[in-house]
Amino acid sequence: MKLENLDFSPEELRRYNNRTGFDLVSCKQVGLPVYKITVQALTQLHKPIPPIEEYVLKSINAGLSSETDIAGFLGIELPIVRDAMINLRMSEDIDLIAPDGSQIQVWKLTKKGEGTLREAKIIVPEERTFDINFDGLLRYPRWYGKLESRLLKQKDLRNQDIIEIDPFPKKSPEISDLKLKDVDKIIRQIDGASKARVKQERDLLALKAIERRSIFFQPALMLIYKAKDSDNIQVSFAIDDVISNDHEEIFDRTNGIKKLQILENLKESAPRKLAEAVLGYEFVAQAPLQEIEAIKEKVFAAQAQIEEKIQTTQNTLEQTEDDQEKLILDQKLQEAQQQIKELQAQLDSILASVPMRWLEMYEHRPILEQALKESQKRLMIISPWIRASSVDKKFIQQFENLLKRGVQVLIGYGLGENDDKNSKSDIQAEKNLEKLANQYQGNFILKRLGDTHAKILISDGKFAVTTSFNWLSFKGDRDRTFRDERGTLVSDPQKIDELFDSYRSRIINTKST
Repeated sequence: MKLENLDFSPEELRRYNNRTGFDLVSCKQVGLPVYKITVQALTQLHKPIPPIEEYVLKSINAGLSSETDIAGFLGIELPIVRDAMINLRMSEDIDLIAPDGSQIQVWKLTKKGEGTLREAKIIVPEERTFDINFDGLLRYPRWYGKLESRLLKQKDLRNQDIIEIDPFPKKSPEISDLKLKDVDKIIRQIDGASKARVKQERDLLALKAIERRSIFFQPALMLIYKAKDSDNIQVSFAIDDVISNDHEEIFDRTNGIKKLQILENLKESAPRKLAEAVLGYEFVAQAPLQEIEAIKEKVFAAQAQIEEKIQTTQNTLEQTEDDQEKLILDQKLQEAQQQIKELQAQLDSILASVPMRWLEMYEHRPILEQALKESQKRLMIISPWIRASSVDKKFIQQFENLLKRGVQVLIGYGLGENDDKNSKSDIQAEKNLEKLANQYQGNFILKRLGDTHAKILISDGKFAVTTSFNWLSFKGDRDRTFRDERGTLVSDPQKIDELFDSYRSRIINTKST
């Protein structure tokens, strides 16, 4: 199963960067554990009472007390009446009683029979099985509705490089983990969503056993936040665009951050540390980074407030039927959306005037797209890995258009002599770039450097980016799951040229392998 809709746009990611005191530094596709279980249960089914049994109950209620009298009154053959009465007695709707001082037994309705006659339904006990889902982290049954079809198998996670989150505790659910009311609620939700014409009313009486258990995974986006002034890490999960506070709480309580070594990996890829190593301590120190971040935070806060108003207005718009009110609400929406555009334009203008600024993790792909479309003279990309998930058909087409315009392109890549973990599609992606390098030898150099940890993007004299974001492999190294994917954008022409010349010399002087 291929899961296309977990490829989030920069706009979708930006709206998650709204946690007070924290920066969104990374996000990863993950699978949250879900058990599909088959539960054996005892229930009682409310069925419409058959017509003959209903009339027998009415006859007894009217005072008739023998099979012969009832058959004669209804004009039905005695064996048919007798079978109906046997069924009613087995279901405890009628019983034989002896009136005080009488030796003769007569048929009477039981309390249950009175209810059956009143509701025209008969209650039948039954044993049956139900297939339900059990959340491996929250440890209770859940109904997923439309998300049911998106549950993944372990092989799906491996094929798509999606991180598997372990259940906690790491064991399959037992019958003791299930509460009757939770299972009953799930069953009613399943029945309510069923397209069956006739809905069956059923009461859940007892859970007897779990017959089968299979592990699946619910797709989610793991959002990793780092405190602005400390090493404190918080991890959240977005499921179908909605933040799940329950999963965040249990992941934190079970030391998920420590188990996945998130902090250790983020420390290795801290943006300031990388920027100082590539650009120099003095250049980074003189940039007004704190002032810029304060401006960005104010703009983001204002945008978040406007977006909240937009959501409220949209909800009201969906519920109103008054045409005049719809026009007013629609106008408010347009005005709010225009306010967000103006705020973003103001921020872009401020950012364009500074020699260096931090680049948010969700800004990388748009700026790569910009470089491919707008570079006029030169483009440089340094990236350890080439992966098909990034170097796809769209990328190759944009890249060839760039080469046709005569842009000088240099790509340095490779970490180690070779990458034996490449899939067939990754190998083909690399070959596609090699084909272009042969076709456009005059202005495209593709060189395996073999030991490059750097991730650099340079477009003309407009900007240079140094980062831990892998330009040609958005998912990065399969063995190193987490990194602080913020970067540093430099717009100082002298520093851009200095950086370009340094890496150009490295690429030119590296022998081909």
